[in-house]
Amino acid sequence: MIHLDHLTIFVADVARSREWYTQHIGLKLEFEIPGANAAALQDDGGLTLFVAQPQKLFWGYGAELRDPDGYLIRLWDEISMREKG
Repeated sequence: MIHLDHLTIFVADVARSREWYTQHIGLKLEFEIPGANAAALQDDGGLTLFVAQPQKLFWGYGAELRDPDGYLIRLWDEISMREKG
C-alpha cells in the first residue's frame, strides 16, 4: 500500500483555503511562505497538504494527475525531493 506524506493542491486564494482546512478539517499550519503564496498544513498522521496558487515548480521525480474534479495532484518521492533541495 502506498503511504502518502505530501500532497499539493492549487487554489485560487491561499488564505481562504488555509482557513477552511484548519477550521473545518482540523489540519494544523506547519509553515507558510507569504511571498510564494503557499502554506503547508499537516494532519495528526504526518500527511502534509501544500496549498498554493498555480506556479512553476521543480520538486524532484514524481507524477502529476488530475482527480475527478479536475484538481492537479503532484506525487513525488522524498529522496529526490531532498536531492533537489
